[in-house]
Amino acid sequence: MKESQCIECRQKFTVDDADIAFYKRINVPNSKRCPQCRLMRRLTFRNAKTLYYRKCDLTGKRVISQYHENAPFPVYSVDAWWGDSWDALDYGRDFDFNRPFFEQFLELENATPHFAAFIIGGTLENSDFTNCTGYLKNCYLIAESDYDEDCYYSNRLNNSKNVCDSSFVYGGELCYDCMDCKDCYNIKYSRDCKNCGDSAFLSNCQECRDCIGCINQRHKQYMVFNKQYSREEYEKIKSDFGIDTYSDVNELREKCDQFFLTQPYKNLQAEHNQDCIGNRLYDSKNSFYCFDSRDLEDCRYCLRLTLTVKNSMDYTGWGMNSEFVYESVACGDHVYNIKFCSNCTTNLVDCEYCQQCTGSRDLFGCVGLKKKQYCIFNKQYTKEEYFALKDKIIAHMKQTGEYGEFFPANISPFGYNETIAQDCFPLTKEQALTKGYKWKDADEKAVIPQTIEIPENVKDAKDSIINEVLVCAACGKNYKIIAQELKFYR
Repeated sequence: MKESQCIECRQKFTVDDADIAFYKRINVPNSKRCPQCRLMRRLTFRNAKTLYYRKCDLTGKRVISQYHENAPFPVYSVDAWWGDSWDALDYGRDFDFNRPFFEQFLELENATPHFAAFIIGGTLENSDFTNCTGYLKNCYLIAESDYDEDCYYSNRLNNSKNVCDSSFVYGGELCYDCMDCKDCYNIKYSRDCKNCGDSAFLSNCQECRDCIGCINQRHKQYMVFNKQYSREEYEKIKSDFGIDTYSDVNELREKCDQFFLTQPYKNLQAEHNQDCIGNRLYDSKNSFYCFDSRDLEDCRYCLRLTLTVKNSMDYTGWGMNSEFVYESVACGDHVYNIKFCSNCTTNLVDCEYCQQCTGSRDLFGCVGLKKKQYCIFNKQYTKEEYFALKDKIIAHMKQTGEYGEFFPANISPFGYNETIAQDCFPLTKEQALTKGYKWKDADEKAVIPQTIEIPENVKDAKDSIINEVLVCAACGKNYKIIAQELKFYR
């Protein structure tokens, strides 16, 4: 165990024996940054929810994109990027040992086409308006989600169906305004629940049915504010609440919030873990300082992972049968032994410093390659040439102080406020620029006056409401209700 000082925030942090053992195992130097600064930097490469309209630079088609039209690189539609009409090897170049690695990588990044949205090609059905997703059907404006159907306006959903306005829902069905819930059916306005159904306003409940405004309950039915009732009594109380209108819902929400403040809270939301430290961590083993994750084993400093991850460190976003991943973000779906990578997917093996690569192995410093091997800076080599040149470049990077560090902030294609870094570590524009991050000023857009008064009860909403222009009461921006959303509410 040793103590180091972070070169970014200047705070001291501990590099313990397990960290050192992992560094040696994957043959990288100890990190110069503390875990939080490492995480912040990785998160700036993950834009899940800030989307724009722009043109595909290959087909001219208007598409939804995570990149603004002013991005310095070409952007292709999802179908065009995953298609066979172009080859990222065409942008290959030699490595110049008289210049730093990251400087040259940025030039390659800005020349190579990027996919408009981060989607696993060929796995989406009627789900064009999504990002950071795969294996979806009939989904709209969801992000960081896989294996879902008929879900809307949500993020971090897995194996869910008919879920709306929710986050971190696994195996859910007919869930609305829920967070951190697993295997729940027909629940609303609930948090931290498991195997619950036909309930509303629950917090930290398990195996509960027909309950309202309950917290810390297990295997209960017909309860209101943690008080037991008969079925008849419960149905009458439920009817009296009348939570079919917007005003009634807000009134009951306030009562629940007040009641919950009188009850004890768990110190951590964590279950079925063995030798783990972290919050909102489940079904994991030997994992240290990991958060918002499931199915981890022998992992350290990881965030937002699920669907089985092993032997990984400083890994953020996705997962799905991944192993030996280090200092990488938004990579997953059967990836193995990858280091310092971002936005890479599906059967990627033995790769370092890569972005938007898929189905490949033995890549170093590449962008946008599909089904390739033995490439450096998007240029093809023989096996012998590849390993000799790779070792030489790593030695060069060690001399420049670059090897062992994730991509610097200037290589991120996004403004800090476009990424989930702003969700986890909010900064002002001035603070972000001072730290070396980019910033994206909002495009000015005139607000159209609202064209209809929204009814209190969805039963009073006419089908024509999907054609009306609405104004958000919180941020003042325009929005619309889509047909699927109206059907879900009803």
